[in-house]
Amino acid sequence: MLKKIILIAVLGVLIILSGCSGEVHRKDEAHAIIPEVSDAEEENITKKETLNEDNAAKPSLGGISLGDSLEKVLDVLGDDYEKTDETDSTGMIGEDTTVLTYESGIVITVGNNSKKVLRIVSASEDFRTDKGIKVGDTAKTVTEVYEIEFEKAVSRQTNELLEGWYLIGDEAVIIFDYDKTNYTVMNFDIKPDSKVEEIILAYWRHFD
Repeated sequence: MLKKIILIAVLGVLIILSGCSGEVHRKDEAHAIIPEVSDAEEENITKKETLNEDNAAKPSLGGISLGDSLEKVLDVLGDDYEKTDETDSTGMIGEDTTVLTYESGIVITVGNNSKKVLRIVSASEDFRTDKGIKVGDTAKTVTEVYEIEFEKAVSRQTNELLEGWYLIGDEAVIIFDYDKTNYTVMNFDIKPDSKVEEIILAYWRHFD
C-alpha cells in the first residue's frame, strides 16, 4: 500500500514538472517570435505609410500626378515616346517644357527647370483618373462622380461656369472634353449621354 502511495506521488510530481516545463517552453517560443523594432525602423515605416497615403490621395491620370518626377513617368509609362520641346512664349507656364507623346494615347508635359509634371492629357480608354473615369465614359457618369465632391471652374474672362471643368485641389483642374472637333477645351450643349473624348489634368493657374 505504501509503495502505491509513493508511486502515485512520484507520478504527480513528474506531471506537474512536465506541465511547468511546457509552459516555460511556450513562453520562450512566444518571446522568440516577437521581433524587436528600433525607433529608426518605426520612423521609416511611418514615413512609408504616410507617403503611400499621400500618393493614394493625389489626383492622377494614368497613374501620373502633377508634380511627379520624370523618373516616375518613365517607371509607370516606359520610354516609348516621342519628345518635343516647347517654349513658354506667353509666360503662362513660367518655364519652357518638354512634351512626351506616347503612342498609347497619353501625353505628359514636364517643366525643363522644375523637372516636374505640369500637364497630363489622355485620349485613350486605357488611362483612368484616380476616380476611375476614362475616355469613352458618359457625361452622366462624370457628373455623378465629380460634381458631388468638387466645384466647377469659373471662367476668368466671362465669370461663367466651365462645363466639364472641376477644381480638384492642390491648384489642379481636371477637364473632360466632350467634343475635340471644335479644337477647344470648351464644352457646349453637353447631354447626359455625351462621351468623354479627352481628359486633361493640369494646373488651374496655367489657364487664362
